[in-house]
Amino acid sequence: MLEIELDAASQRIVMVPNRSLTRTALWVFYGSLSVVTLVLAGWFALHGFWPVLVYAVLELVWLGFCQRLCWQRGGYSEQIVVRGESVIVDRERSHHRHEHMEFNRYWAQVVVKVPDARLHSRRLFIRSHGRECEVGRCLADDERDSLEQRLASLIGPVGNMGRI
Repeated sequence: MLEIELDAASQRIVMVPNRSLTRTALWVFYGSLSVVTLVLAGWFALHGFWPVLVYAVLELVWLGFCQRLCWQRGGYSEQIVVRGESVIVDRERSHHRHEHMEFNRYWAQVVVKVPDARLHSRRLFIRSHGRECEVGRCLADDERDSLEQRLASLIGPVGNMGRI
């Protein structure tokens, strides 16, 4: 999801991935799936097939771990602030990890890297003085195109690095 906030002194672009479920809906999904799985596994265990219950519990633990991991990864966010002579990129990967990069607006370039495979998305970078930072990882292709146009108008022309 791409959100652009305009201010007199600066422009801020915030990017977060789309989450299809809220935390409550995720718990309801996991709880209902657990109840159905444990009822069926309990029925088989009562009829002598006790290993089914063990595998069902292991499967539910694994599913819970995977859902927790996906939920944490969904907390990713990027923020680009163009203010005066600087371009600031803040990226928060999880609650504990934060990246901050600052570029001089005059020297910064917006670079598009085109992949070899047709099905892969183009990648968008802000680059200056040998440092580069990928932006818009969590965006869909049309949102990334919109971001590319916006950054081109804020920073300068977009370069193309060809195939990566």
